[in-house]
Amino acid sequence: MNQPIRLIPFLLLAVFLAVPALAQQAPSTPWMQFEQELGLATTYSVDMSIQAMGMNMDSKIIRDGGKTRTEMVMPFFNLKTVILEIPENGRTVSYSLFPEKQKYLLNEEDDDATPAAAPKIEELGTETVDGVECTKRRIRMTEDGVSSEVTMWFSPAQKNMPVKMVAAADVPMQPGQPAMPMQSTILFKNYDFSTPDAALFDVPAGYTKISDMMEVMMDGSGGGLGALMQQMQNMQVEE
Repeated sequence: MNQPIRLIPFLLLAVFLAVPALAQQAPSTPWMQFEQELGLATTYSVDMSIQAMGMNMDSKIIRDGGKTRTEMVMPFFNLKTVILEIPENGRTVSYSLFPEKQKYLLNEEDDDATPAAAPKIEELGTETVDGVECTKRRIRMTEDGVSSEVTMWFSPAQKNMPVKMVAAADVPMQPGQPAMPMQSTILFKNYDFSTPDAALFDVPAGYTKISDMMEVMMDGSGGGLGALMQQMQNMQVEE
């Protein structure tokens, strides 16, 4: 069971590097500074295909200005998850929703997080992606002590938004152990620049608030630890 559990943070990091929702804690964060500097759109939806650690994961981002909704299925646990980032009272509040269980979690801010440094952007000319000549840029940034290097391709056919991203980071492991290098490739498809339904950014009525993730993982109604055990049994059979 140790291998899939170790892989989960790395797969989620791939999403974190790609999704503004998970980097958008304050206007000073690297993604927001980068977004503002390049004048990128902030109202859109897009599908993402993420390849990391030899695995694939699909996700969807829906944004409306400062509001962000990220939809995904949590690796191994087969758990549908929605992450909301909503500006409230001068700060951004994050919620994790679990639609199949009709529960939600308020994600507490990390007061000890290391302040993010401004991103460093390097222009790399142009390169063709899917038949379109795209602007290629390399972005180096550090957040919460993790340094990452991201190469992105921006397509004029999609309002100069990214259509491909290759992200590399050295991920800290347990104390005293060397950081683990990780690389992921993210493809952005099916951009829609229309204004999304405002209800997508609300916690649905009837959802029960929980105090931590274990309440979801131990719920036997589908997904969670039961799904992980099934994955492990399948891996053993394949071996």
